[in-house]
Amino acid sequence: KRWLKPQARKRQQALQAQAQAKLKPLRQATQQLASQVPAGTAQLVKLQSQLKRAQAQVAAITMPTYLYTDRTDNPGYTEYHENTQRVVALSTVFPLFFIAIAALICLTTMTRMVEELRLQMGTLKALGYTNTAVGSEFMIYGGLAALIGTALGVLFGVNFFPRFIAQAYGSMYNLPAINLQYIWMDIGIALAIALLCTLGTALVVLRVDLNSLPAQLLQPRAPKAGKTLLLERWQWLWHRLSFNHKITLRNLFRYKQRLLMTVLGIAGCMAMMITGFGLKDSIGDISVKQFNELWHYDAVVTRSGNETDQQRQALSRGQLHQASLKLQAKQVTVKQSGVAEQTATLGIPAPHQSLSKFVVLRHRQSHQAIHIGNRGAVIDEKLAKLYGVHAGDDLTIKLAGQTTKRIHISAVAENYVNHFIYMSPTYYRRVFKQAPVYNTNYVRFKQATKKQENAYADRLLKQAGVQNVTLMSTEKATNFKMLDSMNLVVLIFVISAGALALVVLYNLTNINVSERIRELSTIKVLGFYDGEVTMYIFRENLILTVLGIIAGCFLGNWLHAYILQTAETNALMFSPTIHPLSYVYAALLTLAFSLLVMGMMHRKLKRVNMLDALKSVD
Repeated sequence: KRWLKPQARKRQQALQAQAQAKLKPLRQATQQLASQVPAGTAQLVKLQSQLKRAQAQVAAITMPTYLYTDRTDNPGYTEYHENTQRVVALSTVFPLFFIAIAALICLTTMTRMVEELRLQMGTLKALGYTNTAVGSEFMIYGGLAALIGTALGVLFGVNFFPRFIAQAYGSMYNLPAINLQYIWMDIGIALAIALLCTLGTALVVLRVDLNSLPAQLLQPRAPKAGKTLLLERWQWLWHRLSFNHKITLRNLFRYKQRLLMTVLGIAGCMAMMITGFGLKDSIGDISVKQFNELWHYDAVVTRSGNETDQQRQALSRGQLHQASLKLQAKQVTVKQSGVAEQTATLGIPAPHQSLSKFVVLRHRQSHQAIHIGNRGAVIDEKLAKLYGVHAGDDLTIKLAGQTTKRIHISAVAENYVNHFIYMSPTYYRRVFKQAPVYNTNYVRFKQATKKQENAYADRLLKQAGVQNVTLMSTEKATNFKMLDSMNLVVLIFVISAGALALVVLYNLTNINVSERIRELSTIKVLGFYDGEVTMYIFRENLILTVLGIIAGCFLGNWLHAYILQTAETNALMFSPTIHPLSYVYAALLTLAFSLLVMGMMHRKLKRVNMLDALKSVD
């Protein structure tokens, strides 16, 4: 910019010099004629008048205005950058949830391991082993689990996920082979969290048991006593519950830690699946809503100036053309202190009442139609969000070659791709003190093939003054292709979250069965069938799964909104709505995992040796 600053004056002088050189023959002809004929001759006066007008035009040549663009103004670069931002947003939030749920599993598993080995710990202490020697087994076990798990996770994660995501986007871009990187700080944090969850849990649990006497450790821990539930005071409901249902409710609140762990684990996995499906909905709605609901034109024809008769005839020639709308479309810069400058398309339709046939202006939530008036402009919702303005506020914009102008915002319209400002011709004249130049046409087609659309565009580009023809079918195909690539990325997270949900359910259910094996064996001895014994546990799991699903819906809705806010770029707005089917899919997947786990547990319970389970260690 510093280099170009003095070039404006040099360029003005060069243009004036070129113009003066072109005037030299006229000046010589005037001087020659003036020496041959008396002053006031009609021919001489005419030449002098022409020379004077030409010199005035030369003097009126102003300094040129330079437009500065960087690589972010390149559509391909910008689109790729937007895609990377979405992946960045996902990769920032999802690992936190995975680590939290993995920590939950480690916490539960290590706690259960210490509980199961009370007898062994008591025996070793009775034989004279020190607390350090007894506790080292758990510390080494937890440390090795954290180290091996982290190593395998890093090797798989770094080598699989980046390659898969890069391959997904490889169909859209011509990219070099990716350079895999091991980010040691992140790996160190993950390892520290894993060690904290395993070793920290073991230390906390061991602290109590290692300080106990061997005689106490050689006896099984007394089962938790049942308590009267608050629900039992609701006599009308409690008396109508069956015996099995009463037992189920009492057991749920009897093991509060297990209840909390299960609900939190399922809620976290459910939230991640909802977020994955919700991102698919939000990104997919961009293309569907923008190209199918808001934009109802098939081509944008850009000219160098107002429409000529020849261009008008070429535009409407043939069977493909259905309707068209003239408008001025120019780029303006939106300025406000504290906010990065944004570029928006300023559209002045003629007549502005016909814009609704080509562009739907409406409120996003109510779908109430917006009409362009003569007292303000209509801007898109994302632009309003960036600058913190609403209907009734003012916004500062700058048109190339003009000073900054303040416009009044009459309404904020739904829009998802790029920025748009619409004004009526009357309001434009009031703001910019000049008439609009209708340099663009929105064109609607009848049913047409891709080949017919390309032929139409090629024919128009041969017309003098036509600078560009943009086919919306091409733009739509590009956006939907981007959606397909994003779907693969979302699929990774949905599958990963589902697998984690399966691990959580299996782990917690297995611990639940192990803790209550004597209780389950007792009811089998009393005559319960295998299916009834399984239902004894499954009813509790089903209630906890439903509670986790409900909590996960709220958590997933929040997580989805947070990621959208993080992943949105300045020129893009995601649809904030999660489709109801996405909640249904996530819930059904979670229920399916719960049924799968209970099927595995049913086989395990059928093989339980009741006599061994009921043997007492007293």
